[in-house]
Amino acid sequence: MPFYDLVCENNHEQVDLFLKMGERPPCPTCGSPTSTLWRGKRNIIGDDIPGGILINHAICHEDGTPKRYYSKSEIQKAAKAAGYTNLVEHVTDPRSGSDKNPHTTRWY
Repeated sequence: MPFYDLVCENNHEQVDLFLKMGERPPCPTCGSPTSTLWRGKRNIIGDDIPGGILINHAICHEDGTPKRYYSKSEIQKAAKAAGYTNLVEHVTDPRSGSDKNPHTTRWY
């Protein structure tokens, strides 16, 4: 079960609630319905790769020596220029239109 931050229509906040997915209890202060409170930079994964990553195949230097990349977008740009695409891309489930595709929701 994930943690959620909730807010009601009267701006009463509840922070770090351990709830089942889709569960939204009413506000304990005023009893009004609650919704998920999305905070700015709290769960954002950055583009940078601290220290870089050394890639020694496909998008390395032309002479075959490894090349260091310092951001994910830099890797994506080099791969696109070389004609490569990402191996795994999340797509919506065409049958239901849901974002929860059974092929890309479980990562082991």
